[in-house]
Amino acid sequence: MKAIILELMACMALTACAVQPASHSTLPDTVQQLAVRDWSVTAPPSSATPASSRDAATDATPETDAQNWWLQFNDPVMLQLVTNVLQQNLDVKAAAERVRQAEAVSVIQHAALLPELNFGATAADARQNIPPPVGDVRQAGFALNANWTPDVFGGQRLQVLAAQAQLSGSEQALNTLRLALAANAASAYIDLRWAQAELKILQDNAKIRSDALRLTQKRREFGLSTNLDVARAQNQLSELQARVPGVQSIIEHQLSLIAIYAGRTPESVDQLLATPGVIPAPAATLPGMLPSQALLRRPDVSEAYTVVELRAAQVGVAQAERYPQFSLNLSDGLLAASYLGLPTLTDNLFNVALNATSPIFNAGRITADIAGRESAMRESQLKLRQTLLLALKDIEDSRSDLLSASAQLQQRNDALDASGQALRLSNELYKGGASSFLDVLAAQESYLSDADAVNQAKRERALSTVALYRALGGGWGVAGKA
Repeated sequence: MKAIILELMACMALTACAVQPASHSTLPDTVQQLAVRDWSVTAPPSSATPASSRDAATDATPETDAQNWWLQFNDPVMLQLVTNVLQQNLDVKAAAERVRQAEAVSVIQHAALLPELNFGATAADARQNIPPPVGDVRQAGFALNANWTPDVFGGQRLQVLAAQAQLSGSEQALNTLRLALAANAASAYIDLRWAQAELKILQDNAKIRSDALRLTQKRREFGLSTNLDVARAQNQLSELQARVPGVQSIIEHQLSLIAIYAGRTPESVDQLLATPGVIPAPAATLPGMLPSQALLRRPDVSEAYTVVELRAAQVGVAQAERYPQFSLNLSDGLLAASYLGLPTLTDNLFNVALNATSPIFNAGRITADIAGRESAMRESQLKLRQTLLLALKDIEDSRSDLLSASAQLQQRNDALDASGQALRLSNELYKGGASSFLDVLAAQESYLSDADAVNQAKRERALSTVALYRALGGGWGVAGKA
């Protein structure tokens, strides 16, 4: 027994020589190698913000609650929609199940570090006929059995680290999916409101052109207009009305897409979204942060880094196979037996054993396994760097798109005001006989084109804002936190 205890103490002393995971840079260090510290991604203030307050907004760059960034649009319907999608989407639920599976694997790997205790019992009654003498044999007993595999060189602990990295990767994959779904649902909602606004624009312009057609027909009755003017007015009205079914189809498609995101049937979202609404306008101030902060917030970056951690732990697992492995078995119990009518005998079943195995020859299998795991780790590091570069591009592109969309919206609004005034003047001049009907037709076309352009600019600005929030990471989790 003393020898066993001494051997166990020796095994514990050897744990100081445990294999460590392969070395690699931390995520913050990797990010700092790529992101310039003074490179800002401050989003532009809203065009509705007074000029005097824009400088203050830029200087303060208040941090919004990025985890609920859709609140910044101040649209209750959009808030309810995104909330429903995150709660009911089937892909999110499936990803949550994958997280639970990874949690189970982590628990299983951690349990391998600890001793395992089992209880056993047996009872038997058999008749012995061959060989003589003939008689009954009865046995009954119980035993406790303890098994332990001391992790002397750290192979099992590294497997626990690998399982934890896999669990963290599953969590970050869930966060990535949640961020993408929130952005996709918000974008689909914006497209729906754009299509509903486009339908309203077409209906309003159809009324304008119907009035112009009736006016032209009345003027023809008095000889003030020609059949050509009436035909042109009818042509413009018919062309405009022909666009309505296509826009209505877009609305139905967006409703179906939103229903799929929410894990529901299209009919179930009609009550919430069928009523037309305006395109949601983003808040006056948007989050501003350095690239390093933005990258550390992005779940796809954290997910790529967990792969590096997983591969580093797997390299250590492969290296640990070069060293001996030990196992300890301890059992104790009682066995009572009666043979052929003889008095019952009892026996103590105490047993202890320490086993050790060490590789001697494996034809280079372990070395090749280590080389393969190291190559996989280097590959994961390259993919992490590529993810970081794509993330930086995503942030800069989203910021640039938002700047462009904000500037275009202001210019489009000015153009719409001018074309609206031109339409009113052309109608008045035409009624007074001071202008031809061609001027009215041109003004109608210009007004419709500018109204479409303003509606599109509002859509692009809202979509660019969603893209920027998505590029900045959405606020789910920070690197290093589970």
